[in-house]
Amino acid sequence: MISDSTIPFIRDCSQEGSPIARAGRNCKTRQVALVAVKEFGDRLRSGWVVACVLVWLGAIGLTSFFGLLQMGQLGMQGYERTVLSLLNLVQYLVPLLGLLLGYDLVVSEREEQTLRMVVASGVSRTRLLLGKFLGGGLTLSVPLVLGFGIAGTVICLASKDSGFEPFLKLAVSGLGMGILFLGVGLMISTFSRTRVQALVLALLTWCLAVFVFDLVALGILVSTQSVKSANEIEFVCDATHVNSSADLHSAYDAVSDNAAPTVATNPSPSLSWLALNPVDLFRAMNLPGETGIRVPMLTWMLAATLWLAIPLGISVWKLNRTDL
Repeated sequence: MISDSTIPFIRDCSQEGSPIARAGRNCKTRQVALVAVKEFGDRLRSGWVVACVLVWLGAIGLTSFFGLLQMGQLGMQGYERTVLSLLNLVQYLVPLLGLLLGYDLVVSEREEQTLRMVVASGVSRTRLLLGKFLGGGLTLSVPLVLGFGIAGTVICLASKDSGFEPFLKLAVSGLGMGILFLGVGLMISTFSRTRVQALVLALLTWCLAVFVFDLVALGILVSTQSVKSANEIEFVCDATHVNSSADLHSAYDAVSDNAAPTVATNPSPSLSWLALNPVDLFRAMNLPGETGIRVPMLTWMLAATLWLAIPLGISVWKLNRTDL
């Protein structure tokens, strides 16, 4: 939250004749950076960032160690097996973290009656939203990057596995999914009148993306192309992935160390509908290649761009038309 001590600097930066404005060539960029740093600093001082680092690191470590418990195996697993075990954890927690970070970015300022003061000091509403979003993105990135980085190093040292590409793809795509849901949370915050209302909408959005969309997609696929969609439902729309993960782990055990595991699949050719939900798009991107499911790069790049641009654009439109 932007405090009263920050407002004088923003006001001086917005005045062309002030020393701060004369010292910087791009004072508008400095305003955005100031809002972002202030947002991150508030979260850091509150202990939110440190708590997320510890929780996320512990979750990744435990998942890697107990990932094959369903098959009666314990111990630190390699990167590719860890990715299979981490899919559920990432697809549930990361969207929730993004929404919980974004839902109060604007509505909290309105409730504390500081939003009008910040706007009156000279910073535009668009720059304020951009700074809030960047600060929230930095707050989300630090725990995820540290958690994945430390856990990845431990897995490398413990399992002597050098094939870190699947784990890196999981980390990058997971962070990207969190940023997308942060933008959705920011949009919810601009439309909400109270923090309680924003929190309820954020939780409903999380349930819709993680659970409801899969159930609706499953029903549509079964009713329209039940035979072709059998494998697609199993590997993409399964919210638990218990059976499919066990089958994939078994495939690794059934082959020698030098052979490539195979899983018999026959997915339907069209996966463009995955772009409608970032969670399903993330899940399909990180499934092993042996499943036969491929998401074209153009599809996920276009989907990610739209999922980032549309909520931010709607947020700017709404806040610019909100009577403070």
